[in-house]
Amino acid sequence: MAKIGLCLVNPAPQIQPGRATAAAKKCEEMGLHSFWIIDRIAYDNLEPLTVLAQAAAVTQRIRVGTAVLLAALRHPALLAKTVATLDFLSGGRVTLGIGFGSRENDFAAVEIPFEHRGSRAEEAIRLMKRLWTEEGVTHKGGFYHVESVSLGPRPIQSPHPPIWMGGSAESVLKRVGRLADGYICGSSAIPELPSVWERISGYARAAGRDPNKIEKAALTFIAIDDNKAKAVESCAAYLQRYYGKVRMDVEKQLPVGPPEACAERIRAFFSKGLETLIIGTANPDPKQLDLLGEKVLPLLKL
Repeated sequence: MAKIGLCLVNPAPQIQPGRATAAAKKCEEMGLHSFWIIDRIAYDNLEPLTVLAQAAAVTQRIRVGTAVLLAALRHPALLAKTVATLDFLSGGRVTLGIGFGSRENDFAAVEIPFEHRGSRAEEAIRLMKRLWTEEGVTHKGGFYHVESVSLGPRPIQSPHPPIWMGGSAESVLKRVGRLADGYICGSSAIPELPSVWERISGYARAAGRDPNKIEKAALTFIAIDDNKAKAVESCAAYLQRYYGKVRMDVEKQLPVGPPEACAERIRAFFSKGLETLIIGTANPDPKQLDLLGEKVLPLLKL
C-alpha cells in the first residue's frame, strides 16, 4: 500500500513557535502516514528529536521519523536512550532514518572527525541495537567503548524502532542491505530506483537477509501553485538555501505547479516501486498543507 508522509521543512526565519505542532496535527487530520524532519547541526533548523517529541505529544496515529538523522554526531548510548524514550512516549511510532553526512561543518561543530563517518555510524547502529535489546552491554570497537551498560525503558517496538538509511553512495547501499529496515532515496534518484534496488537486494541476500522486508522510500519537495514558474522558484530557493546550489532540474524532477501536475509527478514516483513517499513543502506558507490535503491528495489513485 502506498504511503505518504510529510517532512517539516523548518529553516529559520520561516519556522515560528507552534508551527511544528500545527503541522503534525494537520498531517494526522489529512490521513497521512507519517511526520518527518531533517537533521543538521551547523544550520538554522530545529533539533529533530525534540520536534518529534512535540509532534508525538499532539498526535495519536501517525508515525514520526527522521529523514535523516546524522547518527555519527551523537554518542550511541545517548542516542539509543533518546530514541527509546521517544518510542516509549509515542506508543511505538518512531522510525529512525539515518544518514552519514556530507558537510564537514556539521562534524566540526561537535568536534567529531569527518573522516570514517560511515564506519562510525555503522558501529553506532550495531551498538544501539544491542543497547535496545540486551542487558549489561559491553562493547569495545573502533570508535566507541562501553562497559556493562543497561538502558531502560526499552523501546515499545520490538526488537527496536525500524532503522532506515538515506544516501546514494555504493557504501550506503551495502549498509542498507546489511543493516537497514528501509531505504530513503532523493527525488533525483527515484527514476533509477529499480536498478538501485537490485543492488541493495543483492547486498541483502549476501548478508542472509530478505530484501522484501526492506521498505522502499523517497524524500521529495513540493510547491503547489497554479503559476508553475512561481512553484519552481519556491523549490529552487529552498534547495539553494539548504544545499548551497540547485542540484537538479526542479521542473522535471519535483512535484511543482498546479495540483494536477503535482499529483501526476507523485503517481510517477510510486510507479517506480516506492512504498513510502516523504514530501516536504518547499514553500513555507502553511496554506501549502491545505492545498496538499484538499487539492492534491484527492487526485491520487494509489
